Amino acid sequence: MKNLLQKIFVPLILLSIFVSTSAQQAPPVPIDPKVRYGKLDNGLTYYIRANKLPKERAEFYIAQNVGAILENDDQNGLAHFLEHMCFNGTKNFPGKGIINYFEKIGVKFGANINAYTSLDETVYNLSDVPTYRESIVDSALLVLHDWSGFVSLLDEEIDSERGVIREEWRTGAGADRRMWKESNKLKYPGSQYAKRDIIGDTAVINNFSYKTLRDYYHKWYRPDQQAILIVGDIDVDKVEAKIKTMFADIKAKPNAGERPVYEIYNNAEPIVSVVTDKEARLTRIELNYKHDVLPAQVKATIQGYAIGIVNNLISSIMGYRFDEITQQANAPFVGGYAFYGQLVKSKDAFKLLAVPSEGKEMEGLNAVLLEAQKVKRFGFTNSEIERAKTDLLKQIEKSYNERENQKNNDLVEEYTRNFLYQEVIPGIEWEYQTLQMLLPNLKADLINQIAKSYITDTNLIVSITAPEKEAVKLPSKEEILKAIANSAKAELQAKAEEDFNKPLINKAPKAGTVKKVAQNAKQTYQV
Repeated sequence: MKNLLQKIFVPLILLSIFVSTSAQQAPPVPIDPKVRYGKLDNGLTYYIRANKLPKERAEFYIAQNVGAILENDDQNGLAHFLEHMCFNGTKNFPGKGIINYFEKIGVKFGANINAYTSLDETVYNLSDVPTYRESIVDSALLVLHDWSGFVSLLDEEIDSERGVIREEWRTGAGADRRMWKESNKLKYPGSQYAKRDIIGDTAVINNFSYKTLRDYYHKWYRPDQQAILIVGDIDVDKVEAKIKTMFADIKAKPNAGERPVYEIYNNAEPIVSVVTDKEARLTRIELNYKHDVLPAQVKATIQGYAIGIVNNLISSIMGYRFDEITQQANAPFVGGYAFYGQLVKSKDAFKLLAVPSEGKEMEGLNAVLLEAQKVKRFGFTNSEIERAKTDLLKQIEKSYNERENQKNNDLVEEYTRNFLYQEVIPGIEWEYQTLQMLLPNLKADLINQIAKSYITDTNLIVSITAPEKEAVKLPSKEEILKAIANSAKAELQAKAEEDFNKPLINKAPKAGTVKKVAQNAKQTYQV
């Protein structure tokens, strides 16, 4: 059966990569049959998975495909503010009812009851919830139900939370946040991503009207942008039936329109962002080569899965190369890595990142630029590719062998990524079998063709964040642009192919001889 599958399945994968096939022609990646996946009539998505680790515990998540990027100017910071308000009273849990109830059964606020807001999403969780009583499961589902469409947003609770947010704004305004905000302004000029920073504007926080927050909530917290995710020691059939009943009163928003995805603009010339802060701890150099995102309908196919595997191999090989550099005497950077992934919701990027040795910031930049050029011109060696394949197979085999010991939180976070980013969830059994068939057929020419295409002459962003200190020698914008131009003209040599089949030593050592034999009552030994 395996040989038959390989004869049919692998050529389809390779054909879908080599030629421009549509998503309709490429076979779909299945959803793990252990996951109960569905959608209600109101548009709400759900994922339910029975899992026994830990025993009598479960994760209850609600993922919102909504974040700070969707705010109007008079709502700057309100996506995050709303996250706080979800713990300050809902239809069935007034006041601090959620926290009070769950802390009584050992589910602690902060550790197990939490949420996060980013530019493009907001995710809430009740974690490590006991499932030994059905009433607790019902209560956890009721919290998700209320977060979906029945947050109270009372006037007095809103006013009380303003001070909490102001304090969080004050204590959380560290170097990393400040540099991230300023870097986005330079990296994404003229875009929504240059305007929003999640924590928002204190002038808005202090003065927004109650209606402004409620408008944001009622516009964006809607079932077609939400997923309920439950993984743990539960009865899947019962939980699915409860979801269908409990969430039926959440109505679809009429004429809601599509959730907007904001663009960042292409750039012919490199964009340079250099941001410093007195409290920064280290210098970070980052190259982003921007690319259009893979359409969601392609991500869900074998074609998209195979491209993801190629990206995994590329990342591993770049890791090998960066590790070799850091082991050299007087290395230009102390650590680095590279990968292909999401830059913002509307753009992917091939990213190369390095932390330069202090005082060698220009050398570190040059080294990263030259590594990018080596990929563009030469690609990778066969030995590097085979090493990456071997490492990936070891990883997937380890996961397969431990498939009965998967943790609830790992699984629920995987399903959250499926909802928010269309990451496929075929299950470890499918991946283990598929990779064994796929990897031998991913040849060096194909992998190098993809890798070389990632290093482009346009759409480059160079971003440097660093501390303000005398020992740090940052290049100017002009020097950075010159370094980019020089790297494109630099004389480089392809990495030499390695022969892993050669003996460990070229010449076997001459055999020794016995010089003396001695004996005592307990043992005999030779020297």
